[in-house]
Amino acid sequence: MWFGVAESAGRVVGYADLQESDGRADVDARSLEPDAVRELIRASVDRVRSGRPVWGYASSNDEPTVDAYRAAGFEMIRHSFSMRIELDGEQPAPEWPDGVGVRPWREGDDPAFHAVLQESFAEHFGFEPRPYGEWLQALAARPETDRSMWYLALAGDEVAGFVECSWHSSGDRTFGWVDELGVRSQWRRHGLGLALLRHSFAQLGERGAMRVGLGVDAENATGAVRLYERAGMHAERRYDTWELTR
Repeated sequence: MWFGVAESAGRVVGYADLQESDGRADVDARSLEPDAVRELIRASVDRVRSGRPVWGYASSNDEPTVDAYRAAGFEMIRHSFSMRIELDGEQPAPEWPDGVGVRPWREGDDPAFHAVLQESFAEHFGFEPRPYGEWLQALAARPETDRSMWYLALAGDEVAGFVECSWHSSGDRTFGWVDELGVRSQWRRHGLGLALLRHSFAQLGERGAMRVGLGVDAENATGAVRLYERAGMHAERRYDTWELTR
């Protein structure tokens, strides 16, 4: 992990956050000044071990960052959407598949959440499996995590799916966020994903949310974009993934 800042005339004008895993390095560089973002990307790439692919991320309308990735030799490989719904008016109640119910997180549920996350996201673009202990450490590093906003869908004792909610990273407690939503393969195409999404809308609304957002891979193989549109969400912004191979 590396975090760097760019300064101009004694003030901070940008930053870069570099995270490395076994498979790749991820760079998040941000600045409104073209020279600064180019230097931040260059400095990040210089710190990545040779032979490891580097992924960078930028909003599609962030021209300085897009130009900087392109100038550094990155190629755009994927799109994702930030989607949103306004909770104005009554939302449809979730309709659960026969035999399936939902309940909030309980003490001792962490292994179940970890297992269903790893399984349901295994085929998703860019997903890297994470051992249970490492997953717990990552959660501990996020003090804003509130497990009371996590929910399991159960068919008897069998975990069928899950959803993890939180608040938008801005800290706005009227802007709810769906961090993760997953359904095990044998429970897909039964309406469970839509039910979990609508359940999250209801739970966040009860806590004061006036709108809810999430991020999704534009080419998600399980049809997540269509599912979210069926629930009334719309794409608000597109983000691009850029890759540098060396």
